[in-house]
Amino acid sequence: MKNRLVIAGTVVAACGALVVPGLLTSANAETKPAPVAAAAPAAPVSPPPTRDAAPEHEVLGDVIGTGLRNSSGELVFYGVKLQEPRLPDTTFGIMGGIRDAAGGLTDLIVANEFAGRDKAPGFHAVTGGANLAGHDVPSFGYYAGPAAKITSAGSVVAHQATWSEDPNVVVFWFDSAADPGRLRAHDAAGNKLPTGHTGVGHG
Repeated sequence: MKNRLVIAGTVVAACGALVVPGLLTSANAETKPAPVAAAAPAAPVSPPPTRDAAPEHEVLGDVIGTGLRNSSGELVFYGVKLQEPRLPDTTFGIMGGIRDAAGGLTDLIVANEFAGRDKAPGFHAVTGGANLAGHDVPSFGYYAGPAAKITSAGSVVAHQATWSEDPNVVVFWFDSAADPGRLRAHDAAGNKLPTGHTGVGHG
């Protein structure tokens, strides 16, 4: 596919985490509370792209629309296949990208697990927001488990959508680019779920 831009280069991670070119590593960086924002409903899952993904980033499952748009298109999230010998327990990442009016995807940044199993219960690949090639990408990540509600700093509610490739994986994002702090996940009955990795990485 033409016009695919990847801004997910070599990342210097804290705490001696493994640095892999092309992959974003979620380091256990110190978090700070995000500003309180009003809760918003989860965005609907969008149809698959109409064009093939570049071979190095095979799209897995449906593309998740956020409703956030600029002149280039809509900010979206989607799973991508990863194969990295140094990360034997990581098989996928969550890509933040732009979908144009024709359905074409432009990769911006990929977040993936770098320590342990990518589907172990809890938070994974939590990524601080950034402006990449003129596109604002808010803080995002994914949760492995039956998360019905994800919050930061006690009261900031995340947008979230179930990944069609694996219904046990929930992709989430916030309205703010600020690093999410004190992440919590609860099931439909309000029970607290395992925390996992809540450190925030930056690409």
